[in-house]
Amino acid sequence: MAPAQPNYSILRGFSVLQEVIGAGRPLGSREISRLLGIEHSTVNRILGTLVEAGMLQQNTESKYLSGPRIHVLSALSLNASRLIPSTLPVLETFHSQGALVALGTLWRDTVVYLLHAKADQDLAHSAGVHESYPANKSVIGHVLMPGGPASMYEDRPDLQERAWGARIGNKENMGIAVVLPFGHPLADPPQQMLRLVEEAAARIQVNMKHATGIPLR
Repeated sequence: MAPAQPNYSILRGFSVLQEVIGAGRPLGSREISRLLGIEHSTVNRILGTLVEAGMLQQNTESKYLSGPRIHVLSALSLNASRLIPSTLPVLETFHSQGALVALGTLWRDTVVYLLHAKADQDLAHSAGVHESYPANKSVIGHVLMPGGPASMYEDRPDLQERAWGARIGNKENMGIAVVLPFGHPLADPPQQMLRLVEEAAARIQVNMKHATGIPLR
């Protein structure tokens, strides 16, 4: 629930920071102003503050990109949330049997992956190394979109694979995915794997509660 008197300066600051970090490329202040619909002078003040704090930095073209302290904040936040440790052993069950597995969150129309590992990749070292992906092309995106199902599976004939996805909690902005090639022993019947993926999402939810003491909704 929002506070009675939210600090809109802080909210705008978060919006500017997310816009720059999420762009994946340096952004100019006027472009940020246009994308967010915030007055250019206000954006400039916010950007200056974020640079001073080390969250952003400017390149030689005076465009903005992530600063050194954003990496510290990212590492601290992941460690504090206990999300990755709560998820790794659960997804490893599928990964060890030859599945691509992923953990992601939805930001606007994009899925940002916190974990993403193919069957031949090291799951433990996949944190934060996969690029973002359009939500409408991701099974995680489908289960996290407003009004979307809590879990689902889909066939991808062009890739010769089947993907399952499930939301973690009822209202959380986190989801998992499991992808198997057609013909894999676990790919059929798809409803059976869907139940396993749903149970995996529920286990992650329980792990998070035990690790943080805060139940997911």
